Amino acid sequence: MSRPKGARDGDYDDKRSVLLRRITARLMRRETARPSFRQLAEAADVSVPTLRHYFGDRPALMAAILETYLEAGRRGLEAVAEPTGNLETSIRDYCAALLTAMRAPREARLGDVFAVSIAEGLLDAEIGPSTLRYIVDPSVDVLRRRLDAHVARGEMIATDTRAAALFLISPLLLAILHQDHLGGRDTSPVDLPAAFDSICAAFLRAYAAPEQLRRGVAVGGSDRRGLGD
Repeated sequence: MSRPKGARDGDYDDKRSVLLRRITARLMRRETARPSFRQLAEAADVSVPTLRHYFGDRPALMAAILETYLEAGRRGLEAVAEPTGNLETSIRDYCAALLTAMRAPREARLGDVFAVSIAEGLLDAEIGPSTLRYIVDPSVDVLRRRLDAHVARGEMIATDTRAAALFLISPLLLAILHQDHLGGRDTSPVDLPAAFDSICAAFLRAYAAPEQLRRGVAVGGSDRRGLGD
């Protein structure tokens, strides 16, 4: 009996997952500037029509790649929403964990995912929303929830915590991309742990509740922990 028109093969999802892994690996190597749909099909060892069968067009393919990455890292991402200790400890732990996560060796490093997805989103208006939905906004949202907990404890001023999350994460991401993905490590090296330490201190000075500041949080006292401690 022939398969009804429009019906999928029984192993459709498995084949699609294999294609996603192959194409993701190709993208994250960043071997050429923004590979075409045809080049991505070649990387997956399939024809262009086959790739269209599974994903439609290039923006839909990129959305599928980014969504798959988000779902694979969902558990670790959700853990970021939980504070670790008081405000200063929690913010410094977050910064240190982000630096480690962005550089951790994986099949697709988080730093590479941010670099590729932001570049793709900036260059293609159809991909931009997927970059926000699956990569940038989830990262901002879990940090916002972490900050909400500190506001509720009275450790942080009442504020727009989403804006505060962007205030913290933006320079951290830019510093990493500057060093690891734009050639800064060779042309204009930065001590990232020291830079992150300064960014954390600036955030705490801006957002710590007055009582926290009176106790010496982020004012450069001798008891301040660095990111490497």
